[in-house]
Amino acid sequence: MMATLTMDQFEKKLKRFGKDHPDLLKNVLRKGAETVRLEAVRNHLSGPKMSKGRGSLKNATLARRSGDLAGSINTKVVASNKKQSAKVSTNMVYARIHEKGDKTKGMPKRPYLEPSLQAKRKQIVDDILKAMIRGYKKA
Repeated sequence: MMATLTMDQFEKKLKRFGKDHPDLLKNVLRKGAETVRLEAVRNHLSGPKMSKGRGSLKNATLARRSGDLAGSINTKVVASNKKQSAKVSTNMVYARIHEKGDKTKGMPKRPYLEPSLQAKRKQIVDDILKAMIRGYKKA
């Protein structure tokens, strides 16, 4: 039989999850970051070649030239004494200008990380909830 939680109880469990089950949280964060990385590489950094090198604003894709940007995207789970978080990042100097654009240089936004996170947000939240259920079922 499954217990029903009030919203207040659920929020308290969600806030405590990292303290109560740090390994489960670390694993689900790592999985979520990797999910976003793969989405970016497969679906947002492999678009068709656009005129004048412009990416598709509608579909948020960049044409792949060398593959250096796609190959440089990495993930990391960061733990501090109060919280854990996941990072998806790259060290390529031109990565930010593609993600955010630069009006002064006439570069449009051609985001690849933000739309990847948005595309996978529901899956990541579902995975976190499943990990919470597993963790608190055992407790």
